[in-house]
Amino acid sequence: MIRFDEVTYTYAGAPRPAVRELTLQLNPGEILAVLGANGSGKSTLACLVNGLLLPASGRVSVADMDTADESTMWDVRSQVGLVLQDPDDQIVGTVVEEDVAFGPENLGVESAEIRVRVDEVLAIVGLTGFERREPHLLSGGQKQRLAIAGALAMHPDYLVLDEPTAMLDSAGRESVLALIERLRAQGVGILFVTHHLADVIHADRAIVLDEGRVAFTGTPIELLGQEEVLASCGLEVPPLQRVESTLRAAGLPLPTGPLAVESIVEALCN
Repeated sequence: MIRFDEVTYTYAGAPRPAVRELTLQLNPGEILAVLGANGSGKSTLACLVNGLLLPASGRVSVADMDTADESTMWDVRSQVGLVLQDPDDQIVGTVVEEDVAFGPENLGVESAEIRVRVDEVLAIVGLTGFERREPHLLSGGQKQRLAIAGALAMHPDYLVLDEPTAMLDSAGRESVLALIERLRAQGVGILFVTHHLADVIHADRAIVLDEGRVAFTGTPIELLGQEEVLASCGLEVPPLQRVESTLRAAGLPLPTGPLAVESIVEALCN
């Protein structure tokens, strides 16, 4: 389990904390969505999870290991994979397989095991056959999946994704979201940072940050009904959910839970 207990962090020279008195937890096999407008503290939270940033007060722990404890730093970072918003910021290899191997090599994993891991994670993210491709020749979606593969090669229990769909077209976005669903099914705990509610409508839980504090906690579906929270935090209801809400208000009998376009069309035709 990942736990934040009353965590506060302030950047040098900043007029207020980026996150303050933040308490949350992430369980294995769970998707926790972290939403909020730009400047709400989402990316700071992501960097606090695996010790890239350390709390000014409070405690961040991963499997009961304090991220501020230097003696367990590598254990924490091997359990928590971090994928940044811009994949170019963390792609270091000259070809795809070298980039994926970078993390395990730094953990001292044996060469034979690294080869197994590289092949394994490239298959998971759909990049088998790209082993010798130069990263700069990949599309935006492929780069994002490569960054995720690099994190997965360290066999983490948790994956922190900071705005993983922000730079992608619709096809790249769908491929990354489908991958996240598969990882959850495999037991990986995922902290998904975004300001797009549509990306996390199927998350298990959601929190909304506003100026570094938690303004909402609940399910994404519950969040859709909190118009004041959405408006005050600069979040928009996804178009599909706006249509669904309008149809329900008009008395159309729709199935419960989040719906796909096909479900709505079927209900209209019947």
